[in-house]
Amino acid sequence: MSLADGARPLSETPPILRQENVSIYRLSKPLGDALFMSTVAYELRRRNARCRIEIHTHWPALFQSNPDVAAVRVIREPRVPEGTQITYEDPWPPPRGQHILKTVCERIGLDPADVEPRTYYYPTDEERRHASEMSPRTARPLVVIHPFSSFFAPRTKLWDFSNWKRLLELLPNEIETLRFCNPEEPATPTERPFHRDMQTDDIRLVVALLEQADAFIGHESGLAHLATALEKPSVIIFTGYHPPDVFGYEQNVNLVPDLPYIPCWERDGCEPCRGEICTRAVTPEQALEALLKTLDWK
Repeated sequence: MSLADGARPLSETPPILRQENVSIYRLSKPLGDALFMSTVAYELRRRNARCRIEIHTHWPALFQSNPDVAAVRVIREPRVPEGTQITYEDPWPPPRGQHILKTVCERIGLDPADVEPRTYYYPTDEERRHASEMSPRTARPLVVIHPFSSFFAPRTKLWDFSNWKRLLELLPNEIETLRFCNPEEPATPTERPFHRDMQTDDIRLVVALLEQADAFIGHESGLAHLATALEKPSVIIFTGYHPPDVFGYEQNVNLVPDLPYIPCWERDGCEPCRGEICTRAVTPEQALEALLKTLDWK
């Protein structure tokens, strides 16, 4: 490509874009952090379609069928992979007013102004077929709820459990709800006529089922990033831990506490809250109103 075509001079090209084989990895274990590498892979290939990208991750299933990824390797601790680490923590907190996906790309030398803040995931037709057989659609709207996050999530990131209980009690019975869970998590805190708890560690199945839903509601989490990658209408409940201008997406309904001292960026909260106020500040009634509006519920 010549300079007349808009390419940068070689001296100004980020080193990672000069490589034919690119290896990237993220050591942090949460699902959402791993999914951020799908954005990096897409943005690298958009700028250099000839590069071959290898990803090292704790979540290899996220990258199956991804056309931007040539190979996926599982991270085997304590070994650290060779290549470029994808990070946003140093320094902490990341910059306000810039989406985290722009920040991770900027830290490997890409222009953040030219990065689309979205993640990428590619279900297969077979997975979609299997999901539709497991969960046939009905006339009822289907909402995936996500009241918990991974073991690694800060406590101050999670909406208070009592608020989830109240939301599910307020939600019209005609709406079907589905929750993905693991055996260590508490049971869904209320009975509903059309509700299912599904235990599975098959993330590909989870996402295929999520794709069938009419909406998603939860806090900022890996599943929220996956729902957004699927362009699923989503209501995301933020606490005081971090803000939607960094970890949210404009196309979602992002509910944020009206408190003067947030975000705190602290896993155990800050004074005077210590996570006891900001995790309850968004009310179940606010969440219900946002969800029903997203569903266009009459």
